[in-house]
Amino acid sequence: MAFPKTTSKFIRENGKTFTVYLVEFENAIFSFFFEGESRKIGTMAVATPRTSTSPSSSSLMLGYKNANITRLLSEYLASKFQKIAVSSVFIYLEDDIHTNQILLKLAKSIEIPLT
Repeated sequence: MAFPKTTSKFIRENGKTFTVYLVEFENAIFSFFFEGESRKIGTMAVATPRTSTSPSSSSLMLGYKNANITRLLSEYLASKFQKIAVSSVFIYLEDDIHTNQILLKLAKSIEIPLT
């Protein structure tokens, strides 16, 4: 049995570091987004990719602080990988537009397949 593929990426902007850790399974992708040095589970969402008969959908699993960006990232990764996506976001500012843009930029920088 092969170990799941993993990768991490980070971006430094405005004096802050934002990191994403990804773990790819055969049918799912798990992503953990962090701000700074904290490695904590944050708001969590799960999303399924769009199919020919149904639209993409997501649900909040845990937390509320950054629900919008967490669901957005989960839906984006589900669409990108065509797999179930579970995302966790731990950031300090709630619904900060600049931070949300940085996290989305970080998600878009992920290459398929994971290396």
